[in-house]
Amino acid sequence: MASQMHKATLRNGLRVVFERQPESPRTAVCVHYGVGYRSEKPEREGFAHLFEHLMFRGSANLLPGRFFEHIHPLGGQANGTTHQDYTDYHQVVPSAMLERALFSEADRMRSPVFTEETLAEQLDGIEEEIRQAVTVRPYGGLPWPLLPGVVFERFANAHDGYGRMDQLRRATVAACEEFFHAHYAPGNAVLTVVGDHEPEELLALVERHFGDIPPRPFAPSPELREPDLLEDRWQICTEPGVTAAAIALGYRLPDPKKDITDYLAHVVLAEMISQHGLEGIQTVSAGCGVFGPLDAKDPDLLVITALVPSTVTPRHTVEAMTERWIHWAEAPDLRQTQPPAVRRLIARHHREHAEAYPRSRARGRLELLFGRAELLDEYPALLAEVDPEQVAAAARRLGTEPKGILIMSPGATRTRPAPVREPGLVPAATKAPRAVAVTPAPATAARPVPPVGVQPPPRYGPWCETTLAGGTGIVAVQDRRAPLVELRLRLPLGVLGWQRPDDVDALTQLLARRDQAPTRAEAAGGSFRLATDGQWLDATGYATPSTTGAWLGRVAELTAPVNAPAALPTRHHDAHLVMDTALRRHWLAGALSAAVPGDLDAIHESVLRRGGGWLIAVGDLDPERFTADAERALSTWSAVPHTPGIVLPESGTIQPGGAMLALHHDASEDVQVTLSAPEPAGDIGTAARYLATAVSGIQFQSRLSALALGAASEPSLYAARDVCLGLARAYIRATLPEQYAAPSTAAIREALRTSLTTPVTAAELEPIRTFCAAQLLGAFDSPAAKADLLRDCASAGRPVVWAERLPDLLRQTTAAEVGAARNELFPIDAMTLVALGKPGPVSEVTSQWARELDDNGGAAG
Repeated sequence: MASQMHKATLRNGLRVVFERQPESPRTAVCVHYGVGYRSEKPEREGFAHLFEHLMFRGSANLLPGRFFEHIHPLGGQANGTTHQDYTDYHQVVPSAMLERALFSEADRMRSPVFTEETLAEQLDGIEEEIRQAVTVRPYGGLPWPLLPGVVFERFANAHDGYGRMDQLRRATVAACEEFFHAHYAPGNAVLTVVGDHEPEELLALVERHFGDIPPRPFAPSPELREPDLLEDRWQICTEPGVTAAAIALGYRLPDPKKDITDYLAHVVLAEMISQHGLEGIQTVSAGCGVFGPLDAKDPDLLVITALVPSTVTPRHTVEAMTERWIHWAEAPDLRQTQPPAVRRLIARHHREHAEAYPRSRARGRLELLFGRAELLDEYPALLAEVDPEQVAAAARRLGTEPKGILIMSPGATRTRPAPVREPGLVPAATKAPRAVAVTPAPATAARPVPPVGVQPPPRYGPWCETTLAGGTGIVAVQDRRAPLVELRLRLPLGVLGWQRPDDVDALTQLLARRDQAPTRAEAAGGSFRLATDGQWLDATGYATPSTTGAWLGRVAELTAPVNAPAALPTRHHDAHLVMDTALRRHWLAGALSAAVPGDLDAIHESVLRRGGGWLIAVGDLDPERFTADAERALSTWSAVPHTPGIVLPESGTIQPGGAMLALHHDASEDVQVTLSAPEPAGDIGTAARYLATAVSGIQFQSRLSALALGAASEPSLYAARDVCLGLARAYIRATLPEQYAAPSTAAIREALRTSLTTPVTAAELEPIRTFCAAQLLGAFDSPAAKADLLRDCASAGRPVVWAERLPDLLRQTTAAEVGAARNELFPIDAMTLVALGKPGPVSEVTSQWARELDDNGGAAG
């Protein structure tokens, strides 16, 4: 898709970048300020990150808590991040909320409000963030924030961007106001908007909300130039409770403003390291930039991390890395190994930036740091121009230049480097506080929050649907936001597969390895992955338009006989998968036939050689041409169809109703509980059932969560619907601390019973209706999201147009219809309980459940 990017600069110096994205139902609004942790003075270490938190805690017209009122109730996102050279604030909201998003960003750029209360609150939050990210996490601080302190000397580049809490606790409101006036001027910011809006109308809105913010001077950029690194620098720490050493290497990168090609050659090398690893070294990963490529001004680092087995010394790992650079500097086969890395990088770039949210953040970052938001569009072509000789030259440089080496080895106690100090600086703990003169912001009249605009309905775009002779349904949708095609194949496992999930796992691994299909797809700039969750076999991936035929060929290859047994894999499933497997076996008790474990041919015949299933394609394609290509590629599939849609496995074989399944897992720290019931006959796509599930258990204004608050510990729970066996299912899941599992389960049961007897009111329904309609828009954010939505709809028996029509259906559905649907979906005494955890807590849950069933006339099984 040709870029529709525009730039402008307001009279106050605010730079504006906006891009029209016609297919986007939501809009991203981002503001990047030219202040990061490298802007901090030694006595203000950690201030940039602290300020990022404070900017969400109130402004002149949006008091604490009000900033999120136009975001969370509408399924939007808002956050901020602090980097070396910038702090960004980003929102994604329904396009009808554009003006409110602009209003809120302008309000805090104009007049944030800092109080002692919010400062103390955010300091507590930052302390917990540091604890989770660094203090209690194994290998905490590797590679960031510790590695820069090994490689760099200047305080701006080397210090810890989190700061130290003893120093941050001395922050004052006056210091916050000083920091704001020094860095948060319009001329030190870039506003970026990506969405489906006319450029002229958008610029008028920007001028309305930001144009009257007064210009003011701001602090200059910090001095970042570093002296040359003359030799390797080593920093060794110890870490208790781990069995292997971890290592991080930091190499100084070339300046991308001076030589973008040399910089991108290092990006290619990092991708090659991540793909090929190092012989004998575990989990090697590499990337350009402490936080990503083109994410900081010069200097920045190429970072490599790895776990070092006990049989290998860290020094050997460093030597192996040097040998790898030398090999690539001299390798005659670099012309074969480098192009696939470039294709992977290009495809990943297109895929990651297909939706408005990451596009807006990337454009703002590139404009602020390099003055070139258009680099987002140029990046793939620039990567493609990197030739093997340039990659070899970069590898030669990395093999000879000094680097920083951070090692964390197993030890009895945790040791870390001393905090970085500016040479000659008096330690902050003994330095007298400096008086700060702050000019109060001029009083401004109250500004009303703008009204919500008209939300366009979500649309797929041009599409085509057909069903092949073998029963395979095909849906192809054109969406040219990225030059890729998202591809999804979903096959139901059927009774045999549901009965024998271990064999399905073994078959999936065998097929995934056969003919190196994933490797071939990645070498072509795409992806091909096989997975099973006990319900479906899914092939998921993407391809370039020119390699889509090859992807379809790999699908066709799945039907070739396996011809060999495979050893059963060790299964490491999450709790929900284990619970659903037990539920399927229980519900299918009357349909199980004799089976020979390990007979993969029988599973293969049942799942992959009978046709059926659904193939979804969304992206840069012609829908009718793709459908014809798919029909030719899958022409060898058997003409023995699976019946499409939601189907009972066999009449009379399902055994739901008041049953209990206790699953013991000694290593579980919590008790997992699932309550399930097959949906009653009827249209499973009705808006009433959709809303009934939301009323019962979505996170925003969930009735069930609110009613269950009386439990000893608030449960983590939600309600949802999916397909289990061939049945549409409604279920409730909860994660409960084991000491509260029994009383919490009882509270959930009572809350559900109370909910079922309490009518749904129009007042209760309206905000949930609005939330659901807005949240649905996120499924249209990108080609990948659309493909997932269509796959899930098709496999649930819903028509292609269901999601497009749903917003109107939600508005037409009455509270009485939702209440009736809720009572049908969640019949508490007829739901099957599955509990997983340690034997004692699980027994308490099931025993109490059995007593409740007896008291209410139910039956336990």
